Amino acid sequence: MKYFVYSFFICACITLNVLSEEDVLSDKIQQLTQWSLKKPIIRLNNEHFKHYVKASSRNYSMFIMFTALSPQRQCSICKQAYDEFQIVAQSYRYSNAFSNSVFFGMVDFDDGSDAFQYLKLNTAPVFIYFPPKMKPKKSDYMDLSRSGFSAEQIIKWIHDRADVEIQIYRPPNYSGFLLVILMITMILGLLYVKRDSFKFLFNHIVWGIFIILAILFCISGQIWNSIRGPPFTHRNPQTGQSGLFSGTSGYQFIAETYIVFLLYFGVSIGVILLNEAPKLKSQTGKRNSFVAAVGIVVVVILFSYLLSIFRSKYQGYPYSFLIK
Repeated sequence: MKYFVYSFFICACITLNVLSEEDVLSDKIQQLTQWSLKKPIIRLNNEHFKHYVKASSRNYSMFIMFTALSPQRQCSICKQAYDEFQIVAQSYRYSNAFSNSVFFGMVDFDDGSDAFQYLKLNTAPVFIYFPPKMKPKKSDYMDLSRSGFSAEQIIKWIHDRADVEIQIYRPPNYSGFLLVILMITMILGLLYVKRDSFKFLFNHIVWGIFIILAILFCISGQIWNSIRGPPFTHRNPQTGQSGLFSGTSGYQFIAETYIVFLLYFGVSIGVILLNEAPKLKSQTGKRNSFVAAVGIVVVVILFSYLLSIFRSKYQGYPYSFLIK
């Protein structure tokens, strides 16, 4: 009889504990769902992170962005990453895949420094997947250096980790269309003003310059800038130093594309000098030799620097010339 009472008491305690955990989980899911319906990305502070993410009593998964959006942190790339993450969370919110088993959250360093210390994070932004009832493993961290942080890459990572299908919906941006309309209007207006003199349209030098600039505009990454809208430079929040190059093949800064544009333009000038050197009229030929030498030096130095930049962005690229 005594053992029966003890056994009954232990079973009752276990049952009450299980029911209590189920009530806590139900309250957590209900609260997270309410927050998600108001805003797709749940902003978490230290207490929220400890209660909803760090606690072991969790049967739902969370995709959390750790960032530093405050202007004092000088993380220009964080705002771009947040915008892409916002597009993903918004698309998930209005998709058929939306449920109360997957949530999107954000921890800002100023609101959740304890969470950064708990995960030993010393940089931002960082995307981490928290699976149900488990701590994140190394494979649950999104590798931004390889894939970048575009919305398309984020949903691919989400599908790999949680098998959730999300179709991206980007809000329409009419600024590019209006800019094209403005440029066409200006060109038509210029042609109307100069309608009595169209000789410049038959000048091969004008067309040659236009074609070269158009090609350089495309291959230097200017179109990518207009689509992605990257920051001009990146300031390291730890050292305070500004970086002109992103250091990864999946992303670039505006200053970086300007430098590449100028390098390509310099190489083009060098090739033009080499092409025009034999055509110059000179009695001794010294002028031809000087122009050809300048063209060779310009092409060799600038092309070597281009290879060096390409080598630094694509780790493992084996080729270099003069500059490593």
